[in-house]
Amino acid sequence: MRKPNVIIIVCDTLRKDIMDLYGGPAKMPHVGELAEDSAVYENAVAPAPWTFPSHVSLFTGLYPSQHGIHESKTMKMPQIVEAHLRSRHTTLAEYLRGKGYSTLGISANLMISKVTGFDRGFDQFFTFTHSPWIQSDLATQARNLGADMSQVALMLLKKGQAKEIAKYGVEYLKIKMRERSMNYPLKKGAEVVNRKAEAMVQKQPFFLFLNYYEAHEPYKRFSDKETQDHLTGLKQTGKKKVAYLKNQYVLEAEYLDSELGKLLSWLKRKNLYDDSLIILTSDHGQAFNEHGFMYHGIYLYDEVVRVPMVIKHPQGSKRGTLARYQSLAGIFDMVKRAIEGSKEETGTDFVYSESFGNAEFFPESYRHRMRYVEKHYEKLRAAIYMDGYKLSVNGSDGTVDEFMKGDKTVSRNSKAHRKAFGKLSKELEKFKKREAFVVPGR
Repeated sequence: MRKPNVIIIVCDTLRKDIMDLYGGPAKMPHVGELAEDSAVYENAVAPAPWTFPSHVSLFTGLYPSQHGIHESKTMKMPQIVEAHLRSRHTTLAEYLRGKGYSTLGISANLMISKVTGFDRGFDQFFTFTHSPWIQSDLATQARNLGADMSQVALMLLKKGQAKEIAKYGVEYLKIKMRERSMNYPLKKGAEVVNRKAEAMVQKQPFFLFLNYYEAHEPYKRFSDKETQDHLTGLKQTGKKKVAYLKNQYVLEAEYLDSELGKLLSWLKRKNLYDDSLIILTSDHGQAFNEHGFMYHGIYLYDEVVRVPMVIKHPQGSKRGTLARYQSLAGIFDMVKRAIEGSKEETGTDFVYSESFGNAEFFPESYRHRMRYVEKHYEKLRAAIYMDGYKLSVNGSDGTVDEFMKGDKTVSRNSKAHRKAFGKLSKELEKFKKREAFVVPGR
């Protein structure tokens, strides 16, 4: 039996409810066309609220607390990367390479790179950034000092380095000019991802992993200072600005769809579409102050962990809309089943999401706010989705963050929901203790 090609498309930071496929405002016709040939999961949940642990779960089939590559009070990015480089969990790329696949990875997110250990099992792995800010060493130095030019200047004055201010100011103006010429941040590298995919795919069967960065912040009129002020409790982002940023997010999703359309057209022209298993999903969503929080990480609200998942099976065997739960941690098993020729749809009766604290970086100018950050963000959180309910618990003090039926908050003490609360609490406790734990999708 001919092995199907496997293509995993991660639309970084794309939340489910923003897409018209799920009733949202972003017009994404090319994803809609893919969905016509696919199974569409209504209840896909990211195992973590940010990129690194979520991708590790995707590649290993394990939840963050199982693979151990996640944030904590003592594990921040340097320690997380080191732990990942030491990790010996078998990855999806390693598994597929062992089955005779050519394994290719392309990432527009520097967090998903050779340097951070995500190239394990890949014959080729290409990572780049389209950001003129990250491409500038001087801008990186400035980011360590402050969130905008005024904060950078103040920090330089405090350090007795006033002569350096002009140098940073000139670099700032150069980068702003480069942004305009590149049409950044609307364009964050999707065109490069597509060109590289066309160049890298040479033989079959292949495993192609793609990370598109368009939906990730920054957006037009994004302010790093505004974000840091909000996160550290100094000043909330205004309602009008939040609405504007969310609209820019929609525009980014629509632009991404146009580039996804080009990828899908290329696959069809090369006769690679029909025989391929294509999985389109996201590593996490994006918050726009729905619960007093901007962007992602830390919290397990639906806008942060509910993600799209569209699965096109080989030979176009459409499976329709699926209500069963699915996790990114279930993708490994899903791929194994598909290449073995299984026609059985995967899914599970419950899924989890986990957070272990704060992984955000704060410039030197915000060090006086670290007590606030620790008090509010350095907490364990776990959520379970089951039987149409969601229970999210703050593991640091045992309080319930959310108990919901569908998208409505319900009382755990009411007669109608008391039994469900008990059932979810019991399953969440099992998950924490790993009693009879079942990997999603099996």
